[in-house]
Amino acid sequence: MNDTPPLDPTSPEARQWVLDELGTGRYSTEPPWWQRFLEWLNQFFDFAPGGRAPTTLLVVALLVVVALIVLVVLRRVRPESRVGRRTPRGGAVDDEGLDAAAYRDRAQRALARGDWDTALLDAYRAIAASAVERTLLVDLPGRTAHEVAVGIAPAFPDHGAAITSAANDFDDVRYGHRPASNEQAKAVVDLDTALRHARPVLTDDSTSPQVVAR
Repeated sequence: MNDTPPLDPTSPEARQWVLDELGTGRYSTEPPWWQRFLEWLNQFFDFAPGGRAPTTLLVVALLVVVALIVLVVLRRVRPESRVGRRTPRGGAVDDEGLDAAAYRDRAQRALARGDWDTALLDAYRAIAASAVERTLLVDLPGRTAHEVAVGIAPAFPDHGAAITSAANDFDDVRYGHRPASNEQAKAVVDLDTALRHARPVLTDDSTSPQVVAR
C-alpha cells in the first residue's frame, strides 16, 4: 500500500513545477534536418566578415546540395533502368549514299586495321547498295536493315539465314551499341562477297524491285 500522501500543490506551485519540468530539455523538439543544415552553414560562414551568411546564400546552397543528391540518385538508377531494354530496331542502313564499291572498300580497310564495327556496318551497307544497283531493291531512303533482309532474301534463298543474321548484327552494332567481333565482321564481309557473285533466283517475290511496306 502506498503511504505517500497525495500531492496537492497550489496553483503557483503547480505552474512552477511544470516550468521546471519543461526546462529539463526532455520535451524539447529536435529541429528538422534543413534547419540544422542552415545552422551548420551559418557556422561555416562565421569566419566571413559580417558574421551570419545572407538568407539568400543559404537557400542557394541548400538548393545546390539537393540538386547534387538528385543527380547522384539518377546516376545510380539509370543503369538499372536500362537492364532488359530491347535493342533498338528500325534505324536507317545507308545515311551517306555511297555506292556498293565505296562501302566495300571501306569495309575491307576497316577489317584490315581491326575495326570490326566499321567493317560489319559498311559491309552490310555494301550489300544494300549492291541490291539497289542490281535492281533487286528500289532506291528508297531510310530503309532499315531488316527491310533490306526481307527484300533480298527471296532472291538468295541459300543465304537467307545469313542475311537475317547480318541484319541483326547490323542493328546490334549500329543502334544497340554492342561491339562486333572479328568473326561477325568477317561473316558479313564474306556474305557481301558471296551475294555479289551469286545469281539471284527470280521468283514471284524477286522478279521486280522490292518495296517493303512500312
